[in-house]
Amino acid sequence: EDRAAINEAILKLEALNPTEDPVYSSSINGVWTLRYAGGYSESKIPSPTRDLALFLYSGGYSPGLFALGLAQKLPAQFVELGDLEISISRSQPRIEAKIDAKLFGGAEETIEVKARLEVDSGVRFTETYESASVLGQTVDLPEALQYSRDLYVSYVDDDILVVRDGAGVPEILVRK
Repeated sequence: EDRAAINEAILKLEALNPTEDPVYSSSINGVWTLRYAGGYSESKIPSPTRDLALFLYSGGYSPGLFALGLAQKLPAQFVELGDLEISISRSQPRIEAKIDAKLFGGAEETIEVKARLEVDSGVRFTETYESASVLGQTVDLPEALQYSRDLYVSYVDDDILVVRDGAGVPEILVRK
């Protein structure tokens, strides 16, 4: 029921979008914190492979959100996560996503992903993951392994950014 209320509030907010052609707006640039990722409704029948199937077959399920969702399901003694911070800049790679994580009670490490953001229309970007850094090691993804997804900007102002993936699932970001 919380999900339904949140989705209704998002629809009302999107109807008030003050920004025409939001992908061209300078308001997109800056540092954002992910506050809500819509995801998909829970299955009536629990399945250990459900998240993997959504990642593989859903149009727009992000690798970052997939990993974040899996990590959040682990007990706190295995992994503690900070807030997901997303920086969007004018130059490529435009997106830098960072999250601090403590694995098995050890030292805090920063996990970072960089992605290209290409403008496709006044409301649509294509996000393409280019590299990942974990435990101080950076891996540039070969072009054949770079994951891409469409992102639709449905609302942006000075404080809030709402994007939807190719399946229409919303993500709400708040300016830091």
